[in-house]
Amino acid sequence: MYSDSTPSRNRGFVLAVTLIIMIFATTMIVAASIIIQRTSRRLNEYSLLSDLRVASNNLVEGAAMILARKWNQDNFNSSWDGFEDFVQFVSSRGGYEGDLWSEVIQSLDSERWWLINEDEDFASLLEDASFSELTSMGAAVNLTGGKYSIVSWAEKAGVKRYSYGLVLAESLLEHAALRFGDISRVFYEVTTGEMNKDDILTGRGDVINGQAIVIGGVAVSDSNINLELVFPYGLTAKSITPDGSYTYTQTASDSEQYFSDLLADHEDWLASLSPVATYTAPFNDVITASEDGLIVFKPNDSSGSSYTIYFPDVAGSDHRYLTVKYKNDSGVFTTKIYAGDFPVNIAIHGNLLVGDAESDPLKLHYINGQYNITVYGSITVNYQLMYGDFADEFDDARTQGGKVSNQEIKTWSKIKELLNDFSERETGDHLSLVSIGGDIINTYVIGNSGKGTHAIRALAGEFSAFKKNGTGGAFTFPDLGTVVKNERAKLGQLFFFGSITGNRFGTVEEMNYLDNLFVSSTRGITGGTFGKRLILAGLRAW
Repeated sequence: MYSDSTPSRNRGFVLAVTLIIMIFATTMIVAASIIIQRTSRRLNEYSLLSDLRVASNNLVEGAAMILARKWNQDNFNSSWDGFEDFVQFVSSRGGYEGDLWSEVIQSLDSERWWLINEDEDFASLLEDASFSELTSMGAAVNLTGGKYSIVSWAEKAGVKRYSYGLVLAESLLEHAALRFGDISRVFYEVTTGEMNKDDILTGRGDVINGQAIVIGGVAVSDSNINLELVFPYGLTAKSITPDGSYTYTQTASDSEQYFSDLLADHEDWLASLSPVATYTAPFNDVITASEDGLIVFKPNDSSGSSYTIYFPDVAGSDHRYLTVKYKNDSGVFTTKIYAGDFPVNIAIHGNLLVGDAESDPLKLHYINGQYNITVYGSITVNYQLMYGDFADEFDDARTQGGKVSNQEIKTWSKIKELLNDFSERETGDHLSLVSIGGDIINTYVIGNSGKGTHAIRALAGEFSAFKKNGTGGAFTFPDLGTVVKNERAKLGQLFFFGSITGNRFGTVEEMNYLDNLFVSSTRGITGGTFGKRLILAGLRAW
């Protein structure tokens, strides 16, 4: 019988190949499973690290918001137990980069930490649902050299990560050029052409070289006025009379509420400062200011005497100070406060004279340094004020053509140049004068003589008068009419280099004697109160 063995050999070969393929496939499946497990584990790890970094970054931003609301140097007086752990963590990351970061972090003052976890507002932030899966979290804020460093941490499943934020303070030194509830001024467009001289002012005319806000109505000379020449940076107002076709921003804001909010902002800023001391007469010969500190003056008698502040009559960095004087039945007491590399903050409980009680508006005194002065009472300005670092520009304008310095400035090109130069001025010398519950009174008459040789005033600074409990809030010019009546051939001019803010500006009678109102603020500034704002300049997560 014939038998063919080929089919048997084929079946054995197929079986062997099948086994090999199955073994290979099983190996591939196992390998793929291992790879997938490793990849999944790594993805989970990456996801965890990503979640921790996002959380720690959010904690930095949350701490920055709390810091902005609760600005107080007294908070920065602790050491942080986790500081060394953070330094060690940073040092172990990224080789040379880690060394650099370690050097930066170790330069922080170890005794100037604010343990912000203990703050109730920040603690409530930690209760947010987005942090619910974290086993440990928090932040600490350091103040070194005027810079704020925020370190945050977040921990989950035994893994801890940190973030670091650098926060810088930016000064806000300017306001809108003009902010009032009511203003008695009738605004005129500047006109020239006196005695066939195209560049000479012919009389009334105004320029508000910055944003202007009047919550009430604004009156202009006639409906054909070119409003953009008077308010080149825009006007916000309730209405304009007479009726006409004007380009402006209409507002329906409530005047009382608007200025109450501005006052509240200023009072909140004052409350954020750290009181240096409260001074009553007699004073120390010199009072030392500190950054973000507040120097307070209060009377310890019932005389009702005013305080007096004197600025130097010389411009320049060698004269960076002001003098405070107080007189009562016990004598005359004075102290000197020197400017630093930061604004000097002063609060005075009582009326304030800027200059001698017998006014001399011909005198020019200089603000050398940065000062924020809040007065709980009225402020009487008895002489001209100019920033020391803007003195040359102002002197050039008021003495041009060989004229004596106490005459009006009638050359329109010089006035425009002066206003524009100030609008482009870099931050430097600065003065903020704020009256709470009082008025800002500007004098023109020399002493008690009832006379004045001119009606020209130049005032540099941010001037604000806020009504409080139904009192104050006005800018007044009580003796302007006396001077102009006696010297009618000369213009009544008023220059503000900075800003003016208040519930009311002048009376109709006072404004009748004012030919020119020129106000110039730094270009691009649109409002707000003086103070600081925080900028999160950099953020690094590990």
